[in-house]
Amino acid sequence: LAVLGGANAAALETPEGEFEVIQFRDAALTAPSTYVLSGLLRGQAGTEAAMCAPLAAGARFVLLDGAISEIGMSDAERGLARVWAYGPAPKPLDDVSYVRETRSFKGIGLRPFSPVHVKAARAAGGDIALTWTRRTRTGGDSWEGTDVPLGEESEAYEVDIVSGGVAIRTLSASTPAATYVAASQTADFGSTSFTTLTVRVVQISRAFGRGTIREATLNV
Repeated sequence: LAVLGGANAAALETPEGEFEVIQFRDAALTAPSTYVLSGLLRGQAGTEAAMCAPLAAGARFVLLDGAISEIGMSDAERGLARVWAYGPAPKPLDDVSYVRETRSFKGIGLRPFSPVHVKAARAAGGDIALTWTRRTRTGGDSWEGTDVPLGEESEAYEVDIVSGGVAIRTLSASTPAATYVAASQTADFGSTSFTTLTVRVVQISRAFGRGTIREATLNV
């Protein structure tokens, strides 16, 4: 129950510099400073796109406990290079033990989570109705409401129609639904007779832009 409530969280860094958040139920000490973690929940907090199978040995592991806190950055500081100094807290910043690095941060915490439950249904006239369910970055733990909070200033999505791994058309929507009309299908694929369709659905944030992609290949 503690894990389902958010306990035992950690971040794993991928070779691309992304972080996957995991949770673990059990930690067994098997050697000095060595644990075997089991009962894993992976891709937590909207990080499913960073999942690797397998993740190479030696990846950075950061326990997300009370020792970790957010750096207070303004929107204007996102993406700007800043010099960061770190070292032993009792010593002054000019002590030789401190290390300095220049880093910039994109504000990943503002990135919308990927939508889920993407579905498609073809209408009698040939149009394809696309629907999905949005998620939220904030305030989504309660079961009392009829839906999770929006978490953004306004609701907006983009749906990429994909062919050969390339987006050939983008639909915009202000609700969790979009229509891929028959005329556009013919223009993109030569007809409406195809039986599968690959789409990429993203929620749009004013602060961050495109969120994490949900790709799905659907029967239509």
